[in-house]
Amino acid sequence: MTTYSSVGKPITRIDGSNKVTGDSLYAGDVQLPGMLHCKLLRSPHAHARIVSIDTSNALALEGIERVITAADLPTFNPKRMSNRAYNLLAADEVLFYGQPVAAVLAVDVSTAEEALDLINVVYDELPAVLDSLAAMEEDSPLARAPVTEIDRSESKGHVSVDVKEEQSDKPSNIASQAKFSRGDVDQGFDEADCVVERTWRSAMMHQGYIEPHSTVADFNAASGELTIWTATQGQFFVRDQISNMLRMPETKIRVIGTELGGGFGGKIFLTQTLAAVLAKLAGRPVKIIFTRKDDLQGATPSAGCVVDLKTGMKKDGAITAIKAKIVYDAGAFPGASAVVGAILLGGYYRFPNLEIETYEVLTNKVSVGAIRAPGAHNVTFAIESHMDMMARELGLDPLEARMQNAVSEGDKMPSDVPYTRIGMKECLEAVRDSDLWKSRGKKQNGNGKARGIGMAVGGWLGGLQPASAHVELNGDGTIKVVVGANDISGTNTSFMQIAAEELGVPLEMVSVGTGDTKTAPFAGMSAGSKTLFTVGRAVKEAAEDARQQLFNIAAERLEANPDDMESVDGEIRVKGSPDKSIPFRRLAGITTGFGALYPPIIGRGAITARKQAPGFTAQVAEVEVDEETGQVTLLNWGIVQDAGFAINPLSVAGQMQGGATQGIGIGLWEEMIFDDKGHLMNDGLLDYRMPTALDVPNIETQIVEVPSEEGPYGARGVGEPSIIPGAAAISNAIEDAIGVRVTEAPATPERILRALGKI
Repeated sequence: MTTYSSVGKPITRIDGSNKVTGDSLYAGDVQLPGMLHCKLLRSPHAHARIVSIDTSNALALEGIERVITAADLPTFNPKRMSNRAYNLLAADEVLFYGQPVAAVLAVDVSTAEEALDLINVVYDELPAVLDSLAAMEEDSPLARAPVTEIDRSESKGHVSVDVKEEQSDKPSNIASQAKFSRGDVDQGFDEADCVVERTWRSAMMHQGYIEPHSTVADFNAASGELTIWTATQGQFFVRDQISNMLRMPETKIRVIGTELGGGFGGKIFLTQTLAAVLAKLAGRPVKIIFTRKDDLQGATPSAGCVVDLKTGMKKDGAITAIKAKIVYDAGAFPGASAVVGAILLGGYYRFPNLEIETYEVLTNKVSVGAIRAPGAHNVTFAIESHMDMMARELGLDPLEARMQNAVSEGDKMPSDVPYTRIGMKECLEAVRDSDLWKSRGKKQNGNGKARGIGMAVGGWLGGLQPASAHVELNGDGTIKVVVGANDISGTNTSFMQIAAEELGVPLEMVSVGTGDTKTAPFAGMSAGSKTLFTVGRAVKEAAEDARQQLFNIAAERLEANPDDMESVDGEIRVKGSPDKSIPFRRLAGITTGFGALYPPIIGRGAITARKQAPGFTAQVAEVEVDEETGQVTLLNWGIVQDAGFAINPLSVAGQMQGGATQGIGIGLWEEMIFDDKGHLMNDGLLDYRMPTALDVPNIETQIVEVPSEEGPYGARGVGEPSIIPGAAAISNAIEDAIGVRVTEAPATPERILRALGKI
């Protein structure tokens, strides 16, 4: 077993102190001379024609600079208008409650807010399509004009799948669909001793980040240069999108990804193009900061989903068939990960017979985007509930039934793509040996409430994207790492560890900086559990390149062979002869000083990722259920996850706990509630319930390490899997406690009491 000096060690995040002391710079902190503040007038209707907009009263208010409507904006290719990114402001028709209709630019926020009430918009209200299943019926009214070209570029940043989607050849609310099949499902069900068929529903929910969407844009008319400060998980993606939309050269666009107050997949691209256009129109910098209400009404929440699922299992535990219809509610614009959901639904276990249809359906709700592992928790809720139900009916251990059927390397997904090396079985083995799982049925609370324990697994395929990095020797002998990936989860700390490991220097000699799109080497989105997997490899290669340059110089100075060099404790020396060495500070002097004999040391790493490194987790929930009130209390939680190799175990454990907490929210509380007119009823944190520190039990973490094929030191992404099984584990624990099954997530007290037949 290889022994490392820096990687594999628990290290406190290098960005932590600035965040807790308030020194981190967020987009909302950016202040520019002459800056205008933007507030957006949002539609009060879920679906309506815009008859007229009168902005005269708002413009008469002192402090108002401009009021912008769609008529003032650039005209885009009509085919691209099927996508939310191109609908900066609603033009002729509003498609969801809270869609921006006009933008007010004022000298301060309060004046801009006051002006919103002075804009007079006349609407002709249209039927609102709100139920995704009803929207699929042929006689359903259309939620909007049928989509044409669907832009999946943002989705590809989260996960890489190569599956052709189909679109309807006639007007329909179905934006896209796909089908996967294998074997003979009818025969598979005939062979089964147990067949379970249920419908599962999971709610539309918000990512729950602390910082709302925030962007500042400044356009220099003299130079034609646009500078944007923004809260994003992908600054290069933002640059590329603005370049394409506004037909500006990328060399004229500088995107500065500021510190991010949480993203979880929902902070990629939303307000940046609008801010850029407004800055150009006004001739002054423009700041757009969403309120919490703005964010809940008009950002990009996670899709709601309905899964009709039928599965079969033999007495010996062998699964025989799966048949499913998955319907994702995409809201008013395409954006649901329907294909990925289908692959995962049938991809955790070796189903010999399989038939899965998946649909992305348009409704008059806010359009959706990604959350950690977009689309995965919805389908996992269904399949992991079925695995428990089948095992329970056949008298089998639910964990052993999973072990028997779990996929491993070489097994094919529904898309016929074989899995690379994965650690699902190793995660299950660790749960089987855990004290929490072994405690099932061994104690009762004695307080009139029922106790139950349930488990579930979850997996994520991972994204693929090229990446690059620089590792440089500073003039004082320290090391500088430059990356272009936005640090949203402590990845810069891991990059520091990688560089220190490869160069044989103490951690305190290494600094890591995230440059902007003008100064940093290219990196893809910080999304899809791929940042460490891709950019980490690039940092490793850059550090190796810098090390070889140092070896070559030191070998010449010491009259030795470069192959005989080693880097230890901040110096390059000859192996076996520690007295023959040159410290990094001396090497810096002869590569950066006046009259230097050698060129500066700049290591470069550039990679392209070809093989995915899917990550799996298994989680256990212990709950207490009050059968009189339907209240669920979490007592304990255990999570096991395959990290491939934990470069920073402290960071990995934090990701596991954070994701599990979000999964708990999905399972028990989080739900965007709409009335029969399509109005969001809970658009504030008093009504939109997220887990607090008082709700979350102690979360025990255990890291499993099944090395990936391409990740640095075998590491694989860890951000996504941890959120996925929460709702299923809770549902399974509830049934273990009270003997009834809740088929909707979140499992609210009302739904539990309904399942018990008490309401």
